[in-house]
Amino acid sequence: MQRRFNLTHFILAGVVVLGLVLLTVDVDAQAQIAFMSDRDGNWEIYVMDADGDNQRNLTNSPSDDTHPSWSPDGKRIAFVSDRSDREWNRQIYVMDADGSNQRNLTNNPDYDTHPSWSPDSKRIAFISNRKGDFENFDIYVMDADGGNQRRRTKNRHDDRYPSWSPDGKRVAFSARRDGHVQDKWGLTYEIYVIDADGGNEKRLTENGVYEGQPSWSPDGKRIVFESNRDGNVEIYVMDADGENPRRLTNNPHGDYSPAWQNSPVSVSPAGKKLIMWAWLKRVE
Repeated sequence: MQRRFNLTHFILAGVVVLGLVLLTVDVDAQAQIAFMSDRDGNWEIYVMDADGDNQRNLTNSPSDDTHPSWSPDGKRIAFVSDRSDREWNRQIYVMDADGSNQRNLTNNPDYDTHPSWSPDSKRIAFISNRKGDFENFDIYVMDADGGNQRRRTKNRHDDRYPSWSPDGKRVAFSARRDGHVQDKWGLTYEIYVIDADGGNEKRLTENGVYEGQPSWSPDGKRIVFESNRDGNVEIYVMDADGENPRRLTNNPHGDYSPAWQNSPVSVSPAGKKLIMWAWLKRVE
């Protein structure tokens, strides 16, 4: 009886493993990459399969459409466009993953750009120069439908490149503040982190150089970023509290814009084990 019971469980385990493998292949086959291109004479948002096939224009607009950002649930793409009649005015737009239902989320006379989705796909962080200084931006957060727009940093200089932590509780960004010592590049950005409501701002780097483009690890324990602290721009990583910084690349031509891969199948919260329903939910 015991042997029959164990054999049954062995067969069931084999079926489950085979099913998960098939689901993994199916998810990967459905993966898509959004990108921007001026191949048709102006900047448009395109999408392609992960192997480069099936490239297609999603925006088809006479205006410039740039900086695509997928929602984590895969249903929408936020992007930046200058479709308004105001000169030098770029705003945040969103569309369904197939390019349909394009709509404006922000609408003001200044400049809104660099949308970044929260992990639950319910909010979008972005930068705006609504305080009237074209060169200096602040971090803003809004609901995914464009509602409830609110300023999260209040700095008379410049805050850029917002990046949500995997648990949705914090936002890392690159900022220029009073007292930053200029380096030979004339860039004085450091990495900061704030709570999603704008509180508890903390400076993570302090090198008086350019440090930008932060990206969280999937477990929220580390942040990768670009920095020119050693004379040219290279990729670095540090703990989420700013400790243990270390250089990852060593290229005399420079390395830029690191982006930490998040699993295409993991929909479980950070720090939790991947369970079977997570795979199934993703495929659905």
